[in-house]
Amino acid sequence: MKKEESKGPLNKLFDSIDNLLSDEKEQKLRSKLGKEIRKFIFTEEIVEKLNESDFTGLVEEGEETKVLFSTIFPIFVEKNDVIFRLYKHKVEVDLSDEMSDRYIYIFSDGRLTSGLFQCFKLYDDEYIYGVKKIINMIPSFKETVKETLVNLNNNEAFNKQEMGNVKDREIIAKNNYDKLLECLSQFA
Repeated sequence: MKKEESKGPLNKLFDSIDNLLSDEKEQKLRSKLGKEIRKFIFTEEIVEKLNESDFTGLVEEGEETKVLFSTIFPIFVEKNDVIFRLYKHKVEVDLSDEMSDRYIYIFSDGRLTSGLFQCFKLYDDEYIYGVKKIINMIPSFKETVKETLVNLNNNEAFNKQEMGNVKDREIIAKNNYDKLLECLSQFA
């Protein structure tokens, strides 16, 4: 009789619980790591520079940060023929033009997903490889964000044009949201 078949139902239950607890611990570690990586990119200095960007009079109070992020992100950084796109909540990595060589790293939960929709765990070699590439790019990310903010602040004409489009995009987004919500309501 095989080892698995010889286990009783109680032992199988305990093994399942152990596996769930192990998966939960791994997820917590990935999440913690993702948040730490984000903190190293969006340092206090970077956040200060983001907050220094002046959109007074161009957008409604409280909307400045959203507009700023939508204006400057994604930030593109290229190194050794690898393209990185930094967003406020994720990093996309293109090792080549092949879908299998594309990755998305989500800061909030530390999730690394390939272009083929495979999710990697902290114990996978591919996870270590991909996240190390992102970690090694942190100085470049920080420098490029700073440069982008300087260029944005120096380009007042762009700011006014971009801010003028914000309200139009908000209206379109709200209308599209209403349409999709109506579509979804047919299943209620």
